[in-house]
Amino acid sequence: MAKSEPPIVKRSLFSWIFAGNLKYQILLLIVIIVMVGARVLPLEMQKRIVNEAINLGNIELLFRYCGLFFAAVVFSSALKYLTNIIQTLITQRTTARMRKELYHHILPLPLNFFRKTPILKGFVLRNSFNEPYVLSPARHYDFANVF
Repeated sequence: MAKSEPPIVKRSLFSWIFAGNLKYQILLLIVIIVMVGARVLPLEMQKRIVNEAINLGNIELLFRYCGLFFAAVVFSSALKYLTNIIQTLITQRTTARMRKELYHHILPLPLNFFRKTPILKGFVLRNSFNEPYVLSPARHYDFANVF
């Protein structure tokens, strides 16, 4: 026997997010784990630049460590940008699915439902546009935030 879903108005926000985005959630988790490792590397490189390359006076080693430091910072920033893209994708997919199912829920309701309740006059349609919009704030990606 198939498990039925709860009514649309009783579903939690997490049920919306996890339902169609599980592969993106797993990808996001993997990217975040790699990003944590990538953020530790610049700290180690700073320590090695000061303790080894500068103290020993080895210019070749200094350039190598500085190059690795720069590459680690750029890689970490690119992973952060990728994380923001995946989060935005999940948010947009979830919002679109919520709106679609909400419209399918509102359309078959009888007209008397909207006329008898004075609080609902215009409230349902207005909120069907506004509430999902709150869930998907516009994310502005400045290139300054990437680095």
